[in-house]
Amino acid sequence: MFRFTRPVAHSIILSNISLLFVIVLWNSATNSVFAQNKDKNPNIKVSPWNFSVQAASGFLMAHSGSLQPIVKSYTHSLMLEAGYKTSGQNAWHQFYHYPTLGFGYYYSTLGNDEVLGRAQAIYGYIDAPYYDEKAITLSYKFGFGLSYLSKRYDIQTNIYNPAIGSHINVYAHFGFDARFRFLKNRLIVNTGPGFSHMSNGKIQTPNLGLNIIDWHLGIRYALGTPNLTKSDTLPQRPRHKFIGIWSGGAKEFTEPNHGKYFASTTTLDYEYAVGHKISWGLGFDYFYDGVAHQELIEKSDNNPFWNSNRYGIHAAYSIYYGRVSYIIQLGSYIAPQYTDYGFVFTRIGLRAQISKHLLFNVSMKTHWARADIVEFGLGYYIEKSGIKQK
Repeated sequence: MFRFTRPVAHSIILSNISLLFVIVLWNSATNSVFAQNKDKNPNIKVSPWNFSVQAASGFLMAHSGSLQPIVKSYTHSLMLEAGYKTSGQNAWHQFYHYPTLGFGYYYSTLGNDEVLGRAQAIYGYIDAPYYDEKAITLSYKFGFGLSYLSKRYDIQTNIYNPAIGSHINVYAHFGFDARFRFLKNRLIVNTGPGFSHMSNGKIQTPNLGLNIIDWHLGIRYALGTPNLTKSDTLPQRPRHKFIGIWSGGAKEFTEPNHGKYFASTTTLDYEYAVGHKISWGLGFDYFYDGVAHQELIEKSDNNPFWNSNRYGIHAAYSIYYGRVSYIIQLGSYIAPQYTDYGFVFTRIGLRAQISKHLLFNVSMKTHWARADIVEFGLGYYIEKSGIKQK
């Protein structure tokens, strides 16, 4: 059993999430800063950058009864973003209709300044169109990064905040966008709904998390409109993928102030590629849980180490953006001796291929809506055969 006797520096740990998303996805997007306008003059370079400001209003979801009494008003937020319009230099740009990659800053009220405070976040994002005509574009966007909350639960100064036990947290955003273009596509007005989530993955309890639903209105200005590259001959994508990952992290008891304990996961996955973007898969997990180990010791269990170990199987769904994939998994424990969390677990996260056979993994494992642990790990993968990408 491993226990962190001091509070873990989770601000450093969680920052790896935003670094993974921004650096690796950005690097897979392009190898140059400017795209050339070859139709007009090969010596003229057109900037692919755009900048936007957005304001949003919405509400904090009271997804737990303990949150309902402290949500006093609507939320109001501001987003500043810088984006890079891909031009088709990599095959996956064309599969996603030339998405925009970027980074942003987020600031928001939370409905109760005294108890919940305010939120700030930095994040990387991808904005991918699914309908694109001359005057209007419809797209979806998701972002991932790091947030700072000015107020958190404190046993002496803020006992009425059941949502968050830490200042530094994960930030995740998903939304839809309708964009209307003016001034030869340089000036864009955008609007749409969005969902934002902030939590720490049970690194520090309480950790109910904060969920905001809102509607935004913004203005974007593009420095240029780079030409889009389209190729009829694209590289093959492997059909079969075998993955082995070891991940570790820290977690607390559900009740605050019980210390932090080490937990780890060993995962074996098989993925089968369906089309250009999607893979389905099956996998096996072995879990060691330091919190479960300690609870069994306190209950005078005869064999706390082995009884706190669990095994599981899961179904997997992966969406690939070049070398980065977004994973969604649903699994079940196999005849566990420790059943306080039930039998079903879920996992969402990101995986980045950092070399020909190595990948980096960051994921959040949950028991339905209750976070269990943020997993950071390294993996080894092998790919076999391929499918032609038309």
